[in-house]
Amino acid sequence: MAKHWLRQYLVLLVASCLSIAAHAWGEVGHRVTGLVANEFITDTTRRELQALMGSTDLATMALYMDKNKMALQSRIPGSREWHYDDRPVCNSKATRAEYCPGGNCSSVQIRKHYRILIDPHSSKGDRQFAVYVLVHLIGDIHQPLHASDHDDRGGNDVKVTLPTSTAAKLNLHSVWDNNLVAQSFDVKDERKIAQQLVGAITDPQRKEWKSVRIDQWLSEGYLIAVNDVYGKLPGFTCQEDLGADPIALDMDYVKNATVIIPTQLLKAGYRIAAVLNRALDR
Repeated sequence: MAKHWLRQYLVLLVASCLSIAAHAWGEVGHRVTGLVANEFITDTTRRELQALMGSTDLATMALYMDKNKMALQSRIPGSREWHYDDRPVCNSKATRAEYCPGGNCSSVQIRKHYRILIDPHSSKGDRQFAVYVLVHLIGDIHQPLHASDHDDRGGNDVKVTLPTSTAAKLNLHSVWDNNLVAQSFDVKDERKIAQQLVGAITDPQRKEWKSVRIDQWLSEGYLIAVNDVYGKLPGFTCQEDLGADPIALDMDYVKNATVIIPTQLLKAGYRIAAVLNRALDR
């Protein structure tokens, strides 16, 4: 019995570690997208969310898919892969069929769950789950490393160091999820961050970002990955392996990232609201 318990514990521990490595945006980033979205949903959408979900707390909803990743993978095999589109950084012509086997990627699942949400014949449970999927995955694809891949698990296999951190075990994905998000704002309170972002949006941005075109959103993130996330790595080329040694990210890299990240978080929140408004304010 003890050996059986230990074996189960180790399986869960390994799965948990893998789950953490696969997240896009840390909790702060995802909660910020939900808080931003809350400012842009219509009154009708807010009422519909309240009736369907029992709440309009989009910041908490934004964490559901990560918090329950292990259980969801057990119940829905392939759902771990919903969080990203692994379009190769060095092969822009790769097709979705190539990097999204079985439809288990964000672009397919966002479309699928939008259709479930607007379908009057969908069960309440299915529509509730669709909200969780949409709020989370729309946030995910605005993290550039969830719109791209360099055969490195979205940057998880690329060791890096930061001039602003003494942490010994950092990777490219984790610093874009967390470290660089923290350095992008002069406050730590999530609500104040969201207020700053909402207050900075311009009318041209509202007009441009209102379009619900998922492939456009992914293309934006992909180009950031190509030009900034990977393209600004010291010595990066598509012809050479990144190697096993940590790559030192300099202050120019950090400053560039901290300009990109607030816009991506604002876009994500605004577009979460746009999709929910289209689905629920009909």
